[in-house]
Amino acid sequence: MPKFENLISSEGSANNHSVDSCVEIVLAGEVLELHPQRCMWWAKEKTLIISDIHLGKSGHFRKHGIAIPTKVNASSLNRFENLLRRYKPGRVLVLGDLFHSEINAEWAEFRNWLQRVYVNYSLKEFRLVEGNHDVLSDEAFDGMNVQRSAKWSRGPFDFVHDPIDFRSQDSPGRIGVAGHLHPAIRLSGKAKQQLHLPGWWFQANPQTLVMPNFGSFTGSSVVKIKAQDQFWVCTKQSVMLVE
Repeated sequence: MPKFENLISSEGSANNHSVDSCVEIVLAGEVLELHPQRCMWWAKEKTLIISDIHLGKSGHFRKHGIAIPTKVNASSLNRFENLLRRYKPGRVLVLGDLFHSEINAEWAEFRNWLQRVYVNYSLKEFRLVEGNHDVLSDEAFDGMNVQRSAKWSRGPFDFVHDPIDFRSQDSPGRIGVAGHLHPAIRLSGKAKQQLHLPGWWFQANPQTLVMPNFGSFTGSSVVKIKAQDQFWVCTKQSVMLVE
């Protein structure tokens, strides 16, 4: 089971509005920081990890006649860039569903954004573990410094998009890190009020850490937590272990 401890950031939130309450966990000896903006920081590898951004989703809906504000895409990119400014990673690792569907005008917005942040933040690598929504052709990535694969391994971790693609029997002793499920839990109060909160879900068997979705225009799904599992809920300013 992972160890954990609360840690209070002194650098302010990803939007620079307040101080964030992050949580630091240790998996297989590796320290991972869970940030309220639904990202994970692996300091030893200078790697910022996020999942399920779903860029272009608002453009996809507008293309089909549904009025969604254009600022949705910009909101996700702005949050993303604020995290780059905070952590100054050498590597960004996206665990699938970078772009929501077929190409639209918001892909060009992302291309320009990526080119700029490579320069402004001395980024060395942008890696995508492809998910079910990553359907763009190879040509869409021409001229972009994006490494793509179905799976990626580093240290004790196997990074995949869908948790079902992590097969512990094929990788004994390793830990899966995935996205796809957009995990959340439902908290109930005595007055029958309910709160739906996204977060990180650590499945004890097989040992898999499932990331929350990063995108501003994506929902979450309530998951069934088993006795040996752990779940850290995420608000805009804090991450907390659910006891």
